[in-house]
Amino acid sequence: MQKFLIVCFTLFSSHVWANASFPEQLSAFRLSLLAERPIATYALNAIHSEYPKALLVPDSLLPQSSNYPLKDLKRLYQSSEKCKGPWPVSPLVTDPLVFTRAMCFNTQLPSVWFSRSNLIHPGGGSYAAKYVEKFPDRRDELLRFFHIKERLLSPPDTLLGRLQRMPENGINALNGGAESIVSGDDLWIREGSQYKVYSTDAWSPLLEKQNLMASPIDENGFCLSRIGNVCWNQKQAPSYWSQLVIALAVINILWIAGWVFNRWTVKRRLMQERMLVLQILTHELRTPIASLGMTVEGFRRKFDSLPEPLYDEFRRLCEDSMRLKQLAEASKDYLQSNQQQLVREDIPSLKDWLGYLCEERQVKLQVKEDGPVAVNIYWLTTSLDNLISNAKKYGVTPVMVYAEINDDTLSIRVQDQGRLTAKDWKTIRKPFVSEKGLGLGLTIVEAMIERMGGRLTLSGPPTTFTLEIPCDPTNDSVAG
Repeated sequence: MQKFLIVCFTLFSSHVWANASFPEQLSAFRLSLLAERPIATYALNAIHSEYPKALLVPDSLLPQSSNYPLKDLKRLYQSSEKCKGPWPVSPLVTDPLVFTRAMCFNTQLPSVWFSRSNLIHPGGGSYAAKYVEKFPDRRDELLRFFHIKERLLSPPDTLLGRLQRMPENGINALNGGAESIVSGDDLWIREGSQYKVYSTDAWSPLLEKQNLMASPIDENGFCLSRIGNVCWNQKQAPSYWSQLVIALAVINILWIAGWVFNRWTVKRRLMQERMLVLQILTHELRTPIASLGMTVEGFRRKFDSLPEPLYDEFRRLCEDSMRLKQLAEASKDYLQSNQQQLVREDIPSLKDWLGYLCEERQVKLQVKEDGPVAVNIYWLTTSLDNLISNAKKYGVTPVMVYAEINDDTLSIRVQDQGRLTAKDWKTIRKPFVSEKGLGLGLTIVEAMIERMGGRLTLSGPPTTFTLEIPCDPTNDSVAG
């Protein structure tokens, strides 16, 4: 309650004592800045035409093994050692296979192949940069397919130089078409489909005039508004006794309103407290995960000098590092975002994908009807992991997984020989705390399936958990 009143008092006093409201100040600053002459102007579609998103984001330099079937990558690596088959036949590794064979047999790949590929090698970094290591005479021809960090550092007044020096959250904001981006001393403002870049000499005086502050976003800092990677705040305005008297009167009203609001949100707050431990864990994991990623990148650069017995250990280290990063990012999105449906990715073959997943978890699979599906791969995999793990740990063997596609709906059943029925669902889905930890597994599974537009049900005996998810691969999916 006390924090609520302090925030209300701050917002009210800023509104009364400033010459204009905060949105009006932002709008006035934007208009005055756009009237100035920028030091550079770039069309957003031209930026992405010259530098595709995959060649901008720092994550592209890390191993991409989680994007491919492990058994096919392993076979491809073994075949590449002696440039001799058997080669993998999965369509999911077509690009890595073509590239590896070209490197083995000194095949000249046309430049159009690099433009049509997914640009990034499974080991991290661009196909083009790795290809040029063997065919250096083609560097100038293929330079446009290099990741921006693989190129020589360009002058700071060029587009490439600005992108190379832009922080990671700035690159992400640019890829998302954010309205404002701060990079060093430069401020990028989007007007329509163009970005205009202004030096600090242009935008700092206008910011001061509007009584505003702009700084790079700090996860622990307070922002009145976050736009792109910019944190916007008001400067503290001078106080006057007359406005203070009015403010105190308003505070009294707000205190009453706050008390009513507090009573209304008790139930919601209880749920937030249950999630607090997960939020803290996700936040605290970011730093060690980032440090681990840098360590993995250091080993990757020295991969050729590693002893061969360490190859499998290094691969597991890469995969675990990427899995931790995906978990932290996915958990952050789940805990902080609204209830919009999750982004979906295309899977060309349900049978191949589930077959690999079930083979790793040593359970049997039956697919009634195969085909392409569009789902959120990370959270669906996590959900199935949870259900299969529960079935093997608490159910009665054998455990079976059944899947089918019917009328653009993906249905997956995880079944064991236990005696649970639909009546048990209300009890086992409730979060609980025990000596073994937080019992949030089924709660999170149900929530994520609903976020994918589907539902989770229990039937039996035998104990059967059924996931039903819309899976139209042509609707709102994003290629993985």
